[in-house]
Amino acid sequence: MKRVLLFFVVGVLFCQIAVAQDVKQILNKTMAAIDNAKTLSYRMKFKERLVGGKWNIAEVATKLQVSPLKVYIKTLAPAEGANIEMLYCPTMYGGKCHIKPNGFPYVNVNLAPTSSHVMKSQHHPPSDSGFQKFKKLIQAAMNKAGMQFNQAFSLHGNTTFDGKACYVVQINDPTFTFVNYTVKAGQSLYDIAREKQVAEYMILENNKGVDDFFDIKAGQVLKIPTSYSPKTTIYIDQKTYLPIYQKMEDSKGLFEQYEFYDLVINPKFATNEFSEDFKGYGF
Repeated sequence: MKRVLLFFVVGVLFCQIAVAQDVKQILNKTMAAIDNAKTLSYRMKFKERLVGGKWNIAEVATKLQVSPLKVYIKTLAPAEGANIEMLYCPTMYGGKCHIKPNGFPYVNVNLAPTSSHVMKSQHHPPSDSGFQKFKKLIQAAMNKAGMQFNQAFSLHGNTTFDGKACYVVQINDPTFTFVNYTVKAGQSLYDIAREKQVAEYMILENNKGVDDFFDIKAGQVLKIPTSYSPKTTIYIDQKTYLPIYQKMEDSKGLFEQYEFYDLVINPKFATNEFSEDFKGYGF
């Protein structure tokens, strides 16, 4: 009986280790796949919780060159935002986003990628397009979990998303909380979020009196999260290993959700693809 029990315990431990290794292998392949995607073309649907309980629900078409960074974005939905086009190439337009609005002022404008006009109803600037930022968040979560990796990361079988077989991976942070952070000279919420690998919008949402991403000053004490989110669910395409569905939740429920469709990896772009003169653009 003791021998049977011993075999049972050993078997359970082996299964736990095997699952942990499988998740690590999948995530390592995901991070490698992200690095190997030098250019991307995709449609993305997203839902983001805004301050005051409102939601940003939209769909965009994106073309992306990772390095040097070049981004073209066209809003597809909602109807009132449709056909807004944006080009962001840090070496062009004075480092600003070149935007074709679909209303007033009816002329193309150049705005900083993190300006209040660009970021008034969304979580991320155009420079966060693609998967590179998500790779950093995965790596940060792995580093934080350390020896407790198999408690934080788990594989929840398979699913089908947009006709693609996917692994379902969950990241849970039972230690998630908010801590005090003293603002350094010249910092914005973006700077703090990059330093700590957390969600800048979560900082904005949880600090009353902070009205935008730059409404802070040196010496000010903020409440910031200890990780990006308490719970993250990822669907990883079993063929490409890219995270084509990402869902982040906190104590209030859904915080962010991103869905990638019509994903083309390493497409060849024309030399003027990231120019307002490219055929088919409306600038």
